[in-house]
Amino acid sequence: MLVNVKELYKKYTMGKKDIPVLKGVNLSLNEGEIVAVMGKSGAGKSTLLNIVGTLDKPDSGIIEFRDENIITYSDKRLAEFRNRNIGFVFQFHYLLPEFTSLENIMLPGLIMGGDRNELARRAGELLEAVGLSDRATHKSAELSGGEQQRVAFARALINKPSLILADEPSGNLDNVSSEKLHDLMWDLAKKNKTAFLVATHDKNLAGKADRIVNIVDGVI
Repeated sequence: MLVNVKELYKKYTMGKKDIPVLKGVNLSLNEGEIVAVMGKSGAGKSTLLNIVGTLDKPDSGIIEFRDENIITYSDKRLAEFRNRNIGFVFQFHYLLPEFTSLENIMLPGLIMGGDRNELARRAGELLEAVGLSDRATHKSAELSGGEQQRVAFARALINKPSLILADEPSGNLDNVSSEKLHDLMWDLAKKNKTAFLVATHDKNLAGKADRIVNIVDGVI
């Protein structure tokens, strides 16, 4: 088992009022498995992904990654763990506008201290895999929305993560671009045996997953 979430609780405070979001979530994810998380807006999908991805911390609960409880890690160790093991794809691409497509894809690897030449080679391969080898020197403003998301997906793969977390990855795209992105994500995830946890409202996207889980009122 790659990820095992146990009794995850999370609340947020607004003024003097506590807003419970996750109320004892349990979820497991195997190596190479694609799991879609569905639920109404505000059900806790994004909160769950942020906590599994160590971008946020739960109030209580356990997150085991290959049988080790990563909740106990220091902030520095969590940052290193996140960089090495997790790729993120969000609804908005978050590409840095001053860098080219190739450079944006390389960034997580550079942060990890990888060899620049090797990273450039791998980024080129990923650009080819997502069908954008002719956009290597283009900056984000020169790319369409679908192209930007494909670059963001390639960036998520540069460090060969064991887990990719995607939060409404095609929410800003038209139907044709969405379908292309979905097929691409699934194909590359399977090829690389990467586990995939995706929060979505899109039934077509969820229908291509190995398994669908629903969050209702803070629980699965």
